[in-house]
Amino acid sequence: MNKKNNGKEVKEQLLTTDELFKMSYHYESDISEEQKLSFEYMINVFEKHNVPLSERNLVSLGILNNENQYTNLGHLLSDQCDVVVKLAEYDEQLNFNLKKELTGSLLKIFDDIEEQLDRLNDLSVVIDGKTFKRIETLSYPKVALREIVLNAFCHADYFIRSNIKIEFFPSEVRITNPGGIYGATLDDIMHGVQTYRNPKLVHIMDKLNLIENYGTGIPRTLEAYKDSEKQPVIKASENFFIVTLPNLNYKKPTPDHILEPINDNSLSILRIIGNNPGITVPEIIKKLKEESILLTADIVRNSLKRELAKHVEHRGANKTGGYYIVEKLK
Repeated sequence: MNKKNNGKEVKEQLLTTDELFKMSYHYESDISEEQKLSFEYMINVFEKHNVPLSERNLVSLGILNNENQYTNLGHLLSDQCDVVVKLAEYDEQLNFNLKKELTGSLLKIFDDIEEQLDRLNDLSVVIDGKTFKRIETLSYPKVALREIVLNAFCHADYFIRSNIKIEFFPSEVRITNPGGIYGATLDDIMHGVQTYRNPKLVHIMDKLNLIENYGTGIPRTLEAYKDSEKQPVIKASENFFIVTLPNLNYKKPTPDHILEPINDNSLSILRIIGNNPGITVPEIIKKLKEESILLTADIVRNSLKRELAKHVEHRGANKTGGYYIVEKLK
């Protein structure tokens, strides 16, 4: 027996059912569970861009299959799309300045998001003391912010029941989409290698002139920050892709107000305590659950004792007391 073939057979046998499923399954081409769909928003956008709406073209684009059934791609573009994109803005104490959950056709959600991005991207204006010229600086290079948000829409794994999140902190914006890197490495992506988890969605975005479809999103983002000391941070896990863009206009607060880096879960716990002084661990868990963050009591207590030990304090008796932000952070 050929040893190479034998090795290949053994490797294939070692693949789990989940791994084999991921290799062969294409979410956007699967039949949508919901077939009573309307496309009012999509039709308006397609007509503006002269994209034909014939049945033949809908099949060609992947919105309908050959049996005249709507696909999951069709569902994503329909008015009944159940995807939720979360948009938030926080102040220095991690209180919400803005909290929105956007729904509807992906095309509508993106238009709504783009409108919000313009509003949240503050402009700093100074006068050069030597030339007396006006110098304007956006908090985030517009091309970088738009490219990363579009990247999240195009490459999210919509099979995973999670949300795209766009979170504006005073010092940065963090964009998270479900689904790790598809068919490449992080180094490949950084150098513009094209991989498509949702090729038909990318094709439609391209026809609508929303993207260039050349895999330039990440390189263009890095290029936008090339002259800055502050640089984007890109992280990828098996289930999530996270890009953090630094705010070019952000000035650090006084030392007493500087928080050491903490993870996302601890950050959520800290914000909840700030908004609810005296809150108990069971109440923290309940608040986290409302935000679709599922943590056990042990994890919350461990975070409070270790990562947040310098930032929160417990007041009162063990059974009746609660947690507060330490005075120097207020």
